[in-house]
Amino acid sequence: MGYNSVRKDDLDSVYRRLESSQNALLIINVVMLLVGLANFSICIWIRFDLDFWEWVEEIDWYSYWNAMYVVMIAMVLHALNSMLSAYATYSQSRAMLITSVILRVIVWFVTLAGLIVICLYGVEESKLLIKELDQVFKRLIHSWDDNERASRIMIQIQEYVGCCGARRNYLDYINVHKAVPESCRHPVSGNRYRYGCPQTVAWWLEPWTSTLAGVSLGFCMLDFMVIFLTVRLRSLISMTKK
Repeated sequence: MGYNSVRKDDLDSVYRRLESSQNALLIINVVMLLVGLANFSICIWIRFDLDFWEWVEEIDWYSYWNAMYVVMIAMVLHALNSMLSAYATYSQSRAMLITSVILRVIVWFVTLAGLIVICLYGVEESKLLIKELDQVFKRLIHSWDDNERASRIMIQIQEYVGCCGARRNYLDYINVHKAVPESCRHPVSGNRYRYGCPQTVAWWLEPWTSTLAGVSLGFCMLDFMVIFLTVRLRSLISMTKK
């Protein structure tokens, strides 16, 4: 009688832990699914933002879009794997649970890659971003007199984000013997903008970047917990099948 009582108590404990792990994993997967879809929607918004879209096309600078695509792919994979993991958790399928773990490890590396590249091309501290944008805006300045589209988009960017020239500000115009345009001045105060367009555009991109990078970093950290809970749940399911 004592043995049967202990055995029953142990089994009840396993079922309680199974239910607790199952509920926790379901909630986390649903949250990750919703956040992943929300972050994917932000990527879509960035991709089709009319102002930014025109800038990218006109200045022929696609680095930020390319970096964002990696994050977008990672978010889609996270959403799909979260659905698989949630279904596997609900149905208590050990095969699908281990499949979701394997896929999560793969997606983790994709997410990390997206986190790295979006920071390289979307934060003000990135020397790579500033250097690349400096070349882009210098090219537009050199084409100012010969290319109406180059001067038009340069004026538009300077007025929109509040910047002047390339990395050296108004000196980039003077160094190539061009007049400093009125778009380099604040429309109200009349003061010349203090910073060049590479630095200012980097600041302008940063809110988007911080959102995409923050969610990606959160997923990278949360994945360790999800893998632990999945392995634990699979082990508890095995114990109940004996």
